[in-house]
Amino acid sequence: MSTPSFTLMEGPYLVSRVNLYPHRWLRASDEGAREDGALARSLVEEEHARERLREDLLEALHRAAPTLDEGGPGREGHRREALAAKRAVFNRRPPRPTLYGHPVTAEVPGLAEWTESRRRSEAAAARMDDGHESALSAERAVLAEWSRHPYVDRSTALSSADLHRAVAARAATDADPDKRMRKAEASLVRYFSRSTLKVSPYSLYTAVHFDDLEEPSSPGLAGGPLSPSPHADLRRLLIRQAGRALAADPEARPGLEWVLTGGARRITDAEGGPLLVVRRRRWTPPSSGLRAEAFGEEEVRLPLTGARGRFVEALEKRAATPVRWDLLCEAVAADLGYAPEQVPSVLERLVDVGVLVPWAPAPEQSPGYGRRWHELARSLPGATAERVASAFDATEEVLSGFAEADGAERARGVRRLQTVWSSAVGVEGSATSPVVEDCLVSRGVPVERPVTRRWSADLERLMPLLFALDDQRVLSGALEQVFVAHYGRGGRCSDLDAFAQHARAAFPLTQRLMGGDPAALADADEGLRRVLVARARAVDHLVGLGRSDAERVEVDPATVDEVASLLPEREFLARRSFAVFGQALTSERTEHDDRLVINHVYGGRARYFSRFLGHLPEEVRARVAEHVGRLGPEDSDTVHMRSALGFNANLSPALAGEEVALRDEPTLSPGPATRDLALVHTPNGLRLVRSDGSGIDPVYTGFLVPHALPYDEMLVAMVADSPFFSFGDLSIDLHERWTERNGTGEAPRIDFGSLTLFRRRWGLDTSMFTARDGESQAGLYRRVNVERLRRGLPDEVFVRPLQGSRLGPLERAMAPKPQHVDFLSRLHTTTAAKRLAHLGPTLMAEELSPHPATSGVDSPDGRHAAEVFLELSTVPGAPGTVRPPENPQAKRG
Repeated sequence: MSTPSFTLMEGPYLVSRVNLYPHRWLRASDEGAREDGALARSLVEEEHARERLREDLLEALHRAAPTLDEGGPGREGHRREALAAKRAVFNRRPPRPTLYGHPVTAEVPGLAEWTESRRRSEAAAARMDDGHESALSAERAVLAEWSRHPYVDRSTALSSADLHRAVAARAATDADPDKRMRKAEASLVRYFSRSTLKVSPYSLYTAVHFDDLEEPSSPGLAGGPLSPSPHADLRRLLIRQAGRALAADPEARPGLEWVLTGGARRITDAEGGPLLVVRRRRWTPPSSGLRAEAFGEEEVRLPLTGARGRFVEALEKRAATPVRWDLLCEAVAADLGYAPEQVPSVLERLVDVGVLVPWAPAPEQSPGYGRRWHELARSLPGATAERVASAFDATEEVLSGFAEADGAERARGVRRLQTVWSSAVGVEGSATSPVVEDCLVSRGVPVERPVTRRWSADLERLMPLLFALDDQRVLSGALEQVFVAHYGRGGRCSDLDAFAQHARAAFPLTQRLMGGDPAALADADEGLRRVLVARARAVDHLVGLGRSDAERVEVDPATVDEVASLLPEREFLARRSFAVFGQALTSERTEHDDRLVINHVYGGRARYFSRFLGHLPEEVRARVAEHVGRLGPEDSDTVHMRSALGFNANLSPALAGEEVALRDEPTLSPGPATRDLALVHTPNGLRLVRSDGSGIDPVYTGFLVPHALPYDEMLVAMVADSPFFSFGDLSIDLHERWTERNGTGEAPRIDFGSLTLFRRRWGLDTSMFTARDGESQAGLYRRVNVERLRRGLPDEVFVRPLQGSRLGPLERAMAPKPQHVDFLSRLHTTTAAKRLAHLGPTLMAEELSPHPATSGVDSPDGRHAAEVFLELSTVPGAPGTVRPPENPQAKRG
């Protein structure tokens, strides 16, 4: 059977994330690091030499010992020295000092060689240890210089008050650190690495650049200055929390608008009585460190009898659209013939149940969201409204000059906003991170167009393997299985809220399916079984490659073809979009061809950068929107789902003419509400349709994992079918080998054409970085370097938890971030135990490749770590060529 065809479409944009602070090593001297590396290698080489001698030497000592005291005067004690030497050889310990130069070493074959090896090792160890304090002081000087950099000062002011104080203390002096400064060194080392190596969109350390894929501008600007454009904003979560504080305040409530919740449905119970079913959310109260809305969902059933039924009927008439509380009370009282003062208490009880919910004065996606809330707070009476208005006033003052402010001014502004917003939301100390900041930069990674074409072509050849390894496809199959169990094949669900609660069962089912549970497989349809068979073949191939003893291996194209033949046809008809993040390893700086070392493969369709589009020219947004719409099915309307939940990274300009109206949330653009959509089962999976049967193609661009969203939003995002890759089977296999081999285990680099899919990896025990009893810091540095060279680890790695079990999407999203370890830095090794403790007892170390020394973006300040990503989408059609963008609009942005 021939493999079905698909076409690969490239997005019209090339996006870079660039560290504004140039890379530098914390280790103070290249010469010193090279010497330490050479000394540690000599220690390992001497160990290996002694191991080669060990068995024969033990036998020789055993044979010689009984006669060593014989043969005349002056030989007393030879046997005792030989027996002590035998114990030292057996236990792999240094000999007694008296053995050095003792005549017995010449009488036992191999003993003199073993003793000299020990002498050389002790000399090398002493040289490493003697340089410890001077190297440590030099590294602290580097840390102090870094602390004085304006970007560090300004960025850490946003991270935490404690970190900013530690940076300021380190910057203020070149003297040896006091007790408090030494305690903070672990955090400073972590952020030193983050600002020089680890790109992240949540900090001024990293800036984003958009370029045209066909005619990239960055190569022509290589080496020029990097000009950042920061954009600071208030965390929208605080506005949502303040809105709930106003809604709970008796004085402010009359001036707010309220609406009958979209989560309410009338049904008839088994006894024939009318019920109102309310699916309500319970929002988590404000707390320190909360970055987005946390909530629980529950179902409440209210009998619609007597006065309650009449009240609900009045609300269905009067609160179907948002209405002010005071006007609603008057209208309900008039409809029911109640005295005006009798109505508020009843409505308050319905608010508690979730029948009535407050309505925001503007959509959260609106640029004027904060301004509209500010105007509303000013118009309301009461102390709560006064505190909220004062918080908005303070925000305007702080953010007016925030982009240009130095670190001290930023820190003062952040502390001020923490105080006023904690007061506004009614929980002291809760507003720990009131300001968020994105940043654009003038240049990106200098990649020529022929290079990106080569990457895209190799990714196109690899696509069947990615199809098989897409965890979201298994989750979609499990979701379809759950749907069929409730509604049958070809079934239709007209209440997304009702099914969304059942949809949670798809998550444990997915884990069971990927684990090969026979009971789960028994109910799977033929298409899902074929996906799982193809997935198993792909996993077997990658695991087999990972068990190779070679340093580098290559994915077999024949296996990719085999996996393609195992997949069902509908996998090639599915429309997928991938955001491929990686680092460019270019031929100008290395002996290799231009390569893309892949960091992540996520779902595409502008999901991971669309929030930056609001700061770019309108023609850029229009071009992105045109491309996003071109990827959907021809018989469906593209509809944008812009999640709220107070998470600023979810903000995005509209990328479609319509927007999904989320429950109880105002939207900027017209579009279908989730309550008006139906879910139908088709031969190609689940599909969202309007009431007239026409299909919609949802595009979810929120940064939150879809599975962290409310039920109805979660279901829409899951049907949007954004690819999700964990590659967890490779980590599980490495963990198994680490366990079987008593703390060892490694995997080679895995390539495919111009792509590096997986870096070299090693299993490690976290206790490796903990000082032994009586071990000095110098001894710890020496031992850790000897241990890593025994294992073949490079000088620098990133480490993360080594998991022995599968992680779900939400667990993976919440997993600790990788941490950098430079083995040739004294501060890195002495702080590693503290910095890595939260990662757990077992670690996976990945080689640092490419290094900023051979990759990244050049500027007059140095070389900056950088990451690039491009979007690739698959649509049904003729294979063979990568389709370029087809938009005639201007391509500059």
